[in-house]
Amino acid sequence: MMKLKIRICALALAALSLCSCGKQERATLNYEQPVSTMTCAAEYSDTRSYLSCFTPEAKAEYEESEEYNPSLAETLLTRGDDKDGCSLEYKITNKRELDKSDISELERQYKNSYRKNITVKKAMELNVTFNEKLNGKTLSNTREITVVKIENSWLIFGNVITDFNFT
Repeated sequence: MMKLKIRICALALAALSLCSCGKQERATLNYEQPVSTMTCAAEYSDTRSYLSCFTPEAKAEYEESEEYNPSLAETLLTRGDDKDGCSLEYKITNKRELDKSDISELERQYKNSYRKNITVKKAMELNVTFNEKLNGKTLSNTREITVVKIENSWLIFGNVITDFNFT
């Protein structure tokens, strides 16, 4: 019974981390969800939600590293003194579904990096443009992001947690 309660609480917390951040919502495709959540978490300085966008082993490795920062999400944007006047948006400009051989390579990389086998059900390579708006100015940055579906969750693949400094 206690395990059931813990699982229900964990599912509720996971659902909350993927909820709206208060802006007008647009439809988000499943594979976009980790990018959407990461963007929202960075904008609202929510490190816990930010880290939930990445694979568990990448998150654990980061949390155990010397560069671990419990306030990481607060440092990702150029906020200056006007934290409320800063916003971050994303747009997927290109996408490609990875084939079986690409997915096998991702699984091999994961095992080599984290010494754990995973089964990737699907994977997408996304070109994402991030636009940070601050004091009427817009800074743009385009990144290639690989997202993977492991079990029923889409996550950002790779040891890239600290690579998303949007400044």
